[in-house]
Order: sequence, then structure tokens, then C-alpha cells
Amino acid sequence: MVSQGSIIAMIVQVILGIVIPLSLLIYYRSTLKISYRAVGVGILIFIVFSQLLEQVLHVYMLSGNQTTTEWLKNPWMAAVYGGLAASIFENAGRWLGFSFLLKKRQERKDGIAVGIGHGGIEVLLISVVMGIMGIVFATMINTGTFEQMFSSKVPPEQIALFQGLRDRITHASQSEYWLGAFERIPAIFIQIALSLIVLYGIRTRKAVYLLYVVLLHALVDFFAGLYQAKMLPLWVVECIVWICGLVAVIVIVKSKEWFAKLAPCSEKTKGDSPDEQP
Repeated sequence: MVSQGSIIAMIVQVILGIVIPLSLLIYYRSTLKISYRAVGVGILIFIVFSQLLEQVLHVYMLSGNQTTTEWLKNPWMAAVYGGLAASIFENAGRWLGFSFLLKKRQERKDGIAVGIGHGGIEVLLISVVMGIMGIVFATMINTGTFEQMFSSKVPPEQIALFQGLRDRITHASQSEYWLGAFERIPAIFIQIALSLIVLYGIRTRKAVYLLYVVLLHALVDFFAGLYQAKMLPLWVVECIVWICGLVAVIVIVKSKEWFAKLAPCSEKTKGDSPDEQP
């Protein structure tokens, strides 16, 4: 059985997954007049570089190459690889997005918009989609209908996968669900801060900022990888994420000074639509 408290935490996770990115979008749209185009570029970057290209690499590294498959059985190697892979793909996507898709829109507000799009779609896919699936499966487990999904035609591998999912949902403590529900709050601010740093590197023509972002992003994901390998407790990882989230908020605030010192960006052209005007 899945406790009522755990199901409530899943519901809160879904609500926060919708409210957080939507609130940030509304706030920055009303205060900075951020561009929907920049938000869309952030969404595109995450989908293409994280959910498509990065996954192709994972398939090769985890199953397509026997040597790397053996290497990544080591939890430390897997954590390092996972952190670097996610960081390199996502931040390279940011760099390319700003450099080619938003080369005439490189003000601070555009960095924030890309971060909201990038982090927002990540929140929706992780918190909302996974949360809804968790609620559905938990309800089926509690009503005794979960096993009815299996029939004689279902492959044994798929049955084992669902049974493992059932055990994970059933045995997870309420604290894990609550920690996971609130994790996306600092996570989206981290994505905004990373986008701003990448954009600042482009504006100052200093590629070293991309290296900083890659290392910082990989470090956060490294600890998450150690948790997945059961080498770190969840509360330790969540503390690290929240600390990084607070630092990210400081970066977002400080970035106003950084960009104010730069030469004005030739963001607007005569063909800009009213939606993209400041």
C-alpha cells in the first residue's frame, strides 16, 4: 500500500510543477516583458539536446559499447559520466541557442526567458508527468488493480519493470516524496542562473564562462548520480540542491549589475513584433 501522505505529496508535486514555471513566466513577462520566443528557444534547447541527443549518447554508452558499459557499472564513473553528459549537452545547447537563434536578443531578460523555458519544460516533464504517473500507479496499487495490467501476452521483461516500479513506489518513504515535490523550486532557479552565465560569456566573448557552467552543472548532477547509486541519502542531495538554488538566486540578482556594465545589445530590429518589444 502507498500511504495517503505519499499520494498527497505527489499531488503537491504536480501542482508545484505547473505553478512554479507559470508564475515565473507571468512575473517576468509583466516586469521585464520577456519574449515568448526566447522562452520557446529554452524549451527547444532542453528537448533537442537533453531529451534527444543526450539520450542517443546514453544508448551507445550504456548498451551499444561493451567497454563503456563495463566502466559505467562503477557508481563513481556513472555519476561522473551522467553529470558531465547532462551538463555538456544542455549548456552547449544554450550556447548555440543564444549564438544563432537569439543573436539579436541577448539582453539579461532573454537569458532569464531561456532559463524559464529550459527549466520550466524540465519541471513539467519531471514533476508533472512523473507525478501524474505516480498518482495513477499508487491508486492502482491501493485498489488492487495494478496487477491487472499484466496478461499472458506481456513480455517477462516488461512485467519485471512494472513490478520494480511497484516496489519502488510502495517502499519509498513519505519524506522522499515531499523532498522530491519541492526539489523543482531551486532547480528552475539554477537553470535560469546557468542561462544567464552562458549569455554573459557570449556577450563578453569569454568562452571560459561556458566551462564554469559545465563544471558547476556537472557537479550538481554528480551528487544526484550518487543518490541514484544509493551512495548518498536523499536529504544530503536535496540540501546541496537547495544551497545551489540559493546561490542561483544571488546570481540572478547580481546579473543585473553584470549586464548593466555591458555595451547596449542591438536586440531590436524594425521587424520585431510588439510581443518582443521591451
